[in-house]
Amino acid sequence: MIQGNGITYKIAAAGDSRGMFLLRGALDGQVDTDFRAISSTFPVFALSSDFGTVQAIQTPVVWTVGYTTDPAISYTDLSGGPPTQRNLYYKSQYSAGDGELVSDGFSWKVDVSNTHVQIVDFLNDFTNASSRAQQLDKKILQDAASVSDPLGDLVSLAIAQVYGSTQLTIGTDALGNFNKSDVMMFMKNIGGLVPK
Repeated sequence: MIQGNGITYKIAAAGDSRGMFLLRGALDGQVDTDFRAISSTFPVFALSSDFGTVQAIQTPVVWTVGYTTDPAISYTDLSGGPPTQRNLYYKSQYSAGDGELVSDGFSWKVDVSNTHVQIVDFLNDFTNASSRAQQLDKKILQDAASVSDPLGDLVSLAIAQVYGSTQLTIGTDALGNFNKSDVMMFMKNIGGLVPK
């Protein structure tokens, strides 16, 4: 975690984490390494932040939970050639690999310096990213509402689904280096019926 003080965590059964937080108001940083099905004592990754006595709006506590795949997609074009593996575009900026994802608050992860830079860059941009997202949402609501009031709400909800269903990818050259002129965006079908 980059922003915020008094942040604690615990990876354990949901009941244990909640119980500890209710008793202490904080978590103990313990990690349950008994990997199991989600239905077996419901394992959770619990985060806690001590805000102290809240009298006014505080600065946000920022953390992230991420998921990455490598390769991002196996792409087959209409030429009939073999599929090509495509990577997520951000790896062209941070190409050392994802390794163990780390952040400042968790000593139980291995610090892979380039991955650490990725996470720090991402978290430190929260304020700007939040501002950009709010500006985009406001613009979408205004533009859609100029057509129809209910349309603004519908389009505003849909934009999160659109962003969440896309993957910006980059290809590689014959030597496995990222090819910045080979960029493709893919989108999962989030629509309704498929035509017959």
